[in-house]
Amino acid sequence: MLSIKVKLLLWFLAIQTLILAGFNYALYINVEHTLHERTYVTLEAHEAIEHFLGTLWLLNPFILIFSSVGGYVLVHKYFQPIHAMLHEIKAITPKDLSKRIEQRPFNDEINHLALAFNEMLDRLEKAFRGVKEFNTNASHELRTPLTIMRGEIEIALRKQRPNDEYRTILQTQLEEIMILQKMIEELLFQAETHTMETIYM
Repeated sequence: MLSIKVKLLLWFLAIQTLILAGFNYALYINVEHTLHERTYVTLEAHEAIEHFLGTLWLLNPFILIFSSVGGYVLVHKYFQPIHAMLHEIKAITPKDLSKRIEQRPFNDEINHLALAFNEMLDRLEKAFRGVKEFNTNASHELRTPLTIMRGEIEIALRKQRPNDEYRTILQTQLEEIMILQKMIEELLFQAETHTMETIYM
């Protein structure tokens, strides 16, 4: 698949070829028309004109070559900031989202792209931070009630107990489970709210 740089060069070469062909054709028609209008043209003048037109046609390939080289140099120069930006983007990893794309001192499309990418990185970093905080909070909030529930169940299973006592223990565990369920819903709501705020900031 051709790169954008190659496509631009091919388009530039095609346009240059069409312009040169049109210019040469118009010049040739104009000269022929001028020669036909004149009643007397010397042989030397006619040969000189033919020589000039032939030389012009021979120069066309060299003009195309030089213009293509110039076009390549210009395209390469203007693509350098994009290559530098790609290198900086590849250096950004999920482990370190603090890096940003260096902005140029020009108010052009490339600088706008870098600015938009940096804003996206800001949102991603905030979202990742929110996920990390959620994991920390969830781990802390859920560990204590789960530890209590485990302890009560282990104690209940150490010896045979009356049915009423088992019922009381199960009732206590049900209450703990309901507390846990409510806690999880609150944590998920906070995480979702934080994520939406991060996206639309």
